Amino acid sequence: MLNDQQIQDLISQPKRIVEKDPARGYRQEHRQRRCDLQLERVSDGNLCFSVFVRQNLTFIENFSVGLRYRTGNPTVPIVTLIRYNGPHGEFSTQPDQHYAQPHIHRVTEVEMSSGSAHPQEKDRALTNRYSTFEECLRAFFGDVSVPNYPDYFPDLVQGTLFDGHP
Repeated sequence: MLNDQQIQDLISQPKRIVEKDPARGYRQEHRQRRCDLQLERVSDGNLCFSVFVRQNLTFIENFSVGLRYRTGNPTVPIVTLIRYNGPHGEFSTQPDQHYAQPHIHRVTEVEMSSGSAHPQEKDRALTNRYSTFEECLRAFFGDVSVPNYPDYFPDLVQGTLFDGHP
């Protein structure tokens, strides 16, 4: 199916948001604020990517933002390529204790070749690149090459103290 280089190429390809649901803000569902995005590949306009954005309403450090790819393969029609998470619990049986820290999951060639119709993004790395939901969104959109995100998330654009002043 997809090898590690193809996965990385898909993640880094320039994309642009063409639709956000809801168009403004977020909807509340299952004790979360949520929105979903449709992205097109800049090179050919193919609508083969989507993004999910989720944040728990009571435990705001618990959030998830992921890039999905429509493969065109009926056996594995959609795969989450990469997912950025905030801490989502204090206790973990995993040696890296990733549940208590920001971390990034990525699908790999191993999971893609497992034969599962829903390959899981099991590879994970702890990160100190973000600690809040807003920082996560900025890092995510930068890493997956979506430069037009401020058109849909204007509150993520921060000016500096001296903008417009020499």
